[in-house]
Amino acid sequence: MRLRGAWPLSAPGIALFLRFVAVALLSSVGWVMENYGPAGYFALLLASAFLFGVSSGWKVEVSEKGLTLVYGFGILRVNAGEVLEVKNVGELKLGTLWKDLANSLLVPFFFMLLSFVLFGVKGFLVLPFVAYWLVLYWITLAFPVRTLKERMGRLFLLALLLPWALSAPFAASGMEFQWFGLSLFTSLIGFWFVLSWVSMEYVEVLVENGRFLIGCHDAERVIKALGGADGA
Repeated sequence: MRLRGAWPLSAPGIALFLRFVAVALLSSVGWVMENYGPAGYFALLLASAFLFGVSSGWKVEVSEKGLTLVYGFGILRVNAGEVLEVKNVGELKLGTLWKDLANSLLVPFFFMLLSFVLFGVKGFLVLPFVAYWLVLYWITLAFPVRTLKERMGRLFLLALLLPWALSAPFAASGMEFQWFGLSLFTSLIGFWFVLSWVSMEYVEVLVENGRFLIGCHDAERVIKALGGADGA
């Protein structure tokens, strides 16, 4: 049975490995472009996007055999085993769960690299955008989810406006196109990042094969479904 409105945030070793490979490939796109031309550029870009998609949490299933985590539109399925314990961790700081969130925390990093590749940005222009993502990482990891929800409006404004403010010195530096495109792309991705992370609820599941973090729209419903799965 599929748990609707729930998806895995953490990942087993293979999914996390594929995500790191996707980031590594994307990081080398510039070098490939210089040495192998557009064909190598697009091939590596597509390969990176494919591996990123395969390692993305898609859905959670529960049956008599236990918990199954599904990634990449069903391409990768992981049998996590019998559910032993389930709890709502939405009151905690996400920074305390960083090990379980490693796979998901690579998402904005991937899009940051992608923006640099798409707009051909390098040198000092990348610094304000790296600073922007460091700020968003710090805010989302350092404060409890409840606190972030209470200040959601301010966070949205910060996500949308901060890239423009930090990169303003480059607006008239001869890189106007890169500055505008990168600022717009970053602000929209940052807004999506804040919206998705702050609006979701978080459930930690202890299973036979370890511990996993699940994102969902209704933590109480997910906990009830998983509790019923292990006979609780």
